[in-house]
Amino acid sequence: MTEEKCFCGKEAHQRCSGCQAVFYCSRDHQKSDWKKHRSHCKAYRIEQTLTVGRHLIACRDLKAGDVILQEKPIVMGPKHTAGQICLGCYSGVDGRTRCSQCGWPMCGRDDCHAHESDHAAECGVMASGGRPIVGSLPVQAYQSVMVLRCLALRDQNPERWDELMQLEAHVQERRQKGMEDVDQATAVRFIRETLGLQIPEELILQLCGILMVNSFEQPPMKGNSQHGLVAVYSTASLLEHDCVANAIKTFTNKGDIVIRAAVPIPKGEKIALCYTEPLWGTMNRQRHLSQTKFFQCVCERCKDPTELDTFTSGFYCQKCPQQSAGILLTENPLDDASDWICRQCGARQPANYAAEIIESVGKEIVALKKGSVRDCEGFLRKFSKVLHPNHFYLTDVKMALCQMYGHLEGQSLIEMNDDTLNAKEALALELLKVADAVSPGMTRLRAILLYELQAVLSVRCRKLCLTQSISKEELQANVKVVRKMLQESSTIFSWEPEETDEGRLAIISSKELKDVELFLKTLD
Repeated sequence: MTEEKCFCGKEAHQRCSGCQAVFYCSRDHQKSDWKKHRSHCKAYRIEQTLTVGRHLIACRDLKAGDVILQEKPIVMGPKHTAGQICLGCYSGVDGRTRCSQCGWPMCGRDDCHAHESDHAAECGVMASGGRPIVGSLPVQAYQSVMVLRCLALRDQNPERWDELMQLEAHVQERRQKGMEDVDQATAVRFIRETLGLQIPEELILQLCGILMVNSFEQPPMKGNSQHGLVAVYSTASLLEHDCVANAIKTFTNKGDIVIRAAVPIPKGEKIALCYTEPLWGTMNRQRHLSQTKFFQCVCERCKDPTELDTFTSGFYCQKCPQQSAGILLTENPLDDASDWICRQCGARQPANYAAEIIESVGKEIVALKKGSVRDCEGFLRKFSKVLHPNHFYLTDVKMALCQMYGHLEGQSLIEMNDDTLNAKEALALELLKVADAVSPGMTRLRAILLYELQAVLSVRCRKLCLTQSISKEELQANVKVVRKMLQESSTIFSWEPEETDEGRLAIISSKELKDVELFLKTLD
């Protein structure tokens, strides 16, 4: 057993209760070291098991909203994009202005060509032995930028290069799925043939794997490519997955990732993110995780056919009488070939029955006209007798409808009739119930729904005031509910950069909260 030492060199019997990683010989030495240790005291520790590999464990009890980790990216750059963008500021370009060193299309601003700009990484790699880009840009070019930026770390920052190379690449799994064939035709071909860089093929393929498995997609921000950026982080990449996560991620406008507790996390519990869409059904979540992370999730939600009593994958049994239709659920959610069974009449359907319904409905949802309330309402009417009300395709459309009511051009919330207000409220409450089960705590999803719900209550209060149909006491009680919802949604939105949609909602909701506070004072 390793003997722990205090910073003074003596044998240590006490440890920091926060991070559990630093030891002291006495309480006095712990107190004297706190000013120095405070900035390094972590809310987590890294553990490793055979089944999960490296993962994070809470070192202390965490409250919802507590920051667990804030980390700068090892490497950051553009997603694969069809259009041309400047690799310094990521704005769209027409290709007429080029970098004088490497020939890459740029915007022409001096700071995008500077040594400190993001573009300096790939420019430096190409200058070390590659050929500048001449003529039109090959389609594989932007798919290779992140690989080039990884390669730049070898010489420029060996410590970060080592951190990068420790991350999982799933080389064998990607080879078996034929993904390396795509990388051969894109990144390998562009780097070795077009640029003429003598980089080993296996290294390029390994980097492609690391980037695919560990990259976090950042939200589009003003001035950046509409497709946003991706980044790889040393510690955040170790976070375990759970379809009902206890942590959330946000990003700063400089690309740092911030991990917060979404719900209270007791000391000693794993810290987990959801690496897929929580409103999806199990079949779709499992397929996404298998294709991008190369594992099968066996969390409590995935093992439960009811998905924690949300029935987000459920269909109505067509063999039951219409007035008492049972719910059709898979017998084994972890087996794609499993039969589906009605919980009421016991009728069985083969796996392809469910797959065909999902495929058919999926095509119709893709064909829906964007921003059309009528089309969304028609979709809900059409499939309400086929899919469970919480089915992920219906929740997807309900979420869109809830946000469209009162926000479309030419329509304001105050002008909405009572039927539409009631419909918006019902959707928000229905979706909140699902969100509380599959995406609990202080999540972006909850913030959006709370914001839409408080808007309904706020408009209703205004209408009742105009008609003098509400007492002062009732009005005060309702406005306090609005305030509470705005406080929570505004807090969650405030964690997002101002350049994002949620960041802009943070500014709006904060102003609305101040107006509500002022109005409440008039009622005292």
